[in-house]
Amino acid sequence: MSKKEEAHVLEKPKIQCVCGRIIESAADYKLLYLKKEQNEIDILCPNDVCYLRELGFIKFKIDENGNPKASSASFYPPFVTWNVSRLGKEVAMKLLKEHLRDLVTKFVDWDKIREDIKKRTQ
Repeated sequence: MSKKEEAHVLEKPKIQCVCGRIIESAADYKLLYLKKEQNEIDILCPNDVCYLRELGFIKFKIDENGNPKASSASFYPPFVTWNVSRLGKEVAMKLLKEHLRDLVTKFVDWDKIREDIKKRTQ
């Protein structure tokens, strides 16, 4: 085995968009809060010229105190299928779930969304 092949085998598996953009972590995605009335945040490919563009979504509900609470998060089938075929089901699903969890817990600005909800409901 050549050194290049050896390095590739030892490299940590990474998620990839269908457009070819490698996504190292949840920090790489772009989040778009456009569907405000539907309480939905779009998960976008970090590649601005990606032909798929929208890779998934995060839906949330608003509790009795006006606070947003994530209710579901998912990637769309073409993105999931692409990564399962590249990395195998077990590895791809583990990484994709990690990315979704990190997006919801670390990268969505829930305070900003809460403020927007308050402005719209006044």
